Amino acid sequence: MKKSFLFLFIAALVPGRGPSAAQEPPPALTLPATLSEVRTANPSLAAARRQLDLLEAEVIINSAYPNPSIEIDKAASSGSDGYEIKAVQPVPLTRRAGTAGAATRASYEAAQKELQALETVILSAARKTWYALRIAKERRSFEETNLRFSMDILNKIEMRLQTGEAGNADLARAKVETSRSGLHLHEAETTLRAAAGELNTLMGRRPDAPAAVSENGGFSLAPVAPALEPLEKYTELALARRSEPRALALNARAADLGVALEKSKRLPVPELGLIRGSGGGTGYTRLFLGLELPLWYSNKGEIKRALAHKASLDYEAQRLELEIRREVYSAWLELGLAQKRLAASRETVALLNDLRRTASQDYLSGKIDLAAFYETNRVFLEENVSYLDALNGYYEKTAQLEAAANSGEEK
Repeated sequence: MKKSFLFLFIAALVPGRGPSAAQEPPPALTLPATLSEVRTANPSLAAARRQLDLLEAEVIINSAYPNPSIEIDKAASSGSDGYEIKAVQPVPLTRRAGTAGAATRASYEAAQKELQALETVILSAARKTWYALRIAKERRSFEETNLRFSMDILNKIEMRLQTGEAGNADLARAKVETSRSGLHLHEAETTLRAAAGELNTLMGRRPDAPAAVSENGGFSLAPVAPALEPLEKYTELALARRSEPRALALNARAADLGVALEKSKRLPVPELGLIRGSGGGTGYTRLFLGLELPLWYSNKGEIKRALAHKASLDYEAQRLELEIRREVYSAWLELGLAQKRLAASRETVALLNDLRRTASQDYLSGKIDLAAFYETNRVFLEENVSYLDALNGYYEKTAQLEAAANSGEEK
């Protein structure tokens, strides 16, 4: 009793050792909850939103009408009371401010579409990583079970060695297989931590922060893959829903307005002014008209640059359509292959589960030698790991096709 009391007393004094110091595990994240946090806290998305604020300010700046100016001139000679006040207002002959504002507004709206496209890419990466983390958890559980199985076989072989039913070679082989199972468990743990670090980074957290995923939440070890639609349907969805073509169209509109704006700058901007002054004891008022003459330079370079930018966007539209079609086609093919691989691997694993159990019983009953058992066991392990890889590939390629076609599904 004294020892228990002393232990509790010391545990209370030492930081991090008492029951109250234990940290509660983080809440398990479902896929929708993960995607919601990525939208809110992802650093790349946050930076893109800040850039939108800058473009919004540019709309206000470029839409502003030119301000008037006032000059005051006071004679500096001794005894002179002469002065002159000049008020000047630029009066553009064209709607230069309106054109500049419309061009910047189109660029701002294009940036909004580009932000949507970036969000689709990042959410797709988060979806893939969530599934990878969930499957890595299953892989670790599988390796833990396999290590226990290997240790159980080793214990039975040690007992058989004492009765003469097994030799030293069998014991050595069992120890090698147990050591190998421990290494595979360590590899699975490392993969799990790496996936957790990637998901944390996407959610704007430190990579080494605790991360746990829900046991359910849209995940199945044996998903029923729906039949793929024809390629044309996914391509039509992509061309109609993807944000990149709409962003490009808005940038093209901004380029058109930019050309018009630069051409309008070839025209001089008149300045209307009023001069009020006094000299020699007599006051006076004059109106004047000022004009800048574009004799030496008529904005040729800016116009050429604006036209070149517009032409480059025309070629970009063709390239973008081909790129979208390629992405959809590639994702469609890869998902079809992933579905077939998953179905084939599932049937193989179901057969091997019974085969390993039978091989274990046959070895212990003396019907087969240890080498034959471990050969069956090797195939069993490889095919189970292959199934988990196929499962990860299926979920990854599903997310890839959803992102390519911008279907907006968040299962």
